[in-house]
Amino acid sequence: MIKLFILLFATLLFSESTFEDSFITQYEYGKMLYKNPRGISCSKCHGDNAKGKIIVTFTHKVKKKEYICTIRTKDITNVTYENFLQTLDPKLEKPKKKFDNTQVCEKLTYGNSMPTYFLTPEELKSIFFYLRNKDKYEGK
Repeated sequence: MIKLFILLFATLLFSESTFEDSFITQYEYGKMLYKNPRGISCSKCHGDNAKGKIIVTFTHKVKKKEYICTIRTKDITNVTYENFLQTLDPKLEKPKKKFDNTQVCEKLTYGNSMPTYFLTPEELKSIFFYLRNKDKYEGK
């Protein structure tokens, strides 16, 4: 009986059509996931406002030439859902990118900073919903 209750509760909580009837809204669920999805929070790198920030600046030497490189996270408040999924869904192949010889830092840091969270489709939709509706719900 307890297993049936847990299954029913989980179904109601994570079903796309029942957020209106749930004790937690899709916005609240997305906010909770943004703050702590799996281990490290999205806000640690993208900031509480999801506008992105500098993670680290470092010096890289190639053939006796020094490059000052910066890893900066992107503003994710206005990304398309397709780009959002492309970044977070480990089943989707990441786009290849070519760099010229002057783009040393870009080549070095491209695709190496975003962790894999293994989020479910419902979790991805809720985080995206939260990001797209922050201003509406929080009046900022």
